[in-house]
Amino acid sequence: MGPDEWGLAAGIVGAVAAVVSTGFEVRGRLARRRTPAPPVVEPGGSYDVFISYAEADGGSAETLASRLRVFLDRWIGPGLVESLEKEAALHASANGLLVFSVATMNDAAIRDEYAALLQRVHSGGRRFIPVLVEDVDLPPFARIRRPVDLRDPGSARFDESLATPVRALRPRGDAT
Repeated sequence: MGPDEWGLAAGIVGAVAAVVSTGFEVRGRLARRRTPAPPVVEPGGSYDVFISYAEADGGSAETLASRLRVFLDRWIGPGLVESLEKEAALHASANGLLVFSVATMNDAAIRDEYAALLQRVHSGGRRFIPVLVEDVDLPPFARIRRPVDLRDPGSARFDESLATPVRALRPRGDAT
């Protein structure tokens, strides 16, 4: 094989590599487009429910959030002040829900949100729903309410339990 043939072979290998590389890049972009981005919380929104949760329970919170107009702090838009947005969202939410796990009551911010949610129940007739995602003892004021039990993901009971707060918290006439 002479120098011209080696050059031709190298050119062909390079062209094939470029085509394959481009195919992988395009395929990756298409896959990223199919994954919907979480909504971004912007100032001034109104919500069916404010979901309070420990960072470790973000997946459970998002499962609940997929069914309602909710506020999740992980959706706060860039450049906004988290604590101010949380306070505004709490005020703009019709109801409150707290995801209870081992991590929940060890978080000072969650304890504050719990207190604020309870205060809203007593001052404005809002609903507060405790949601169990792990086997934990609920605090006394959460224990007196009927909790939603989401401790068995993937089961029929889980799906049925997940529908309960959706029915209870979705505004009447809202079919979405």
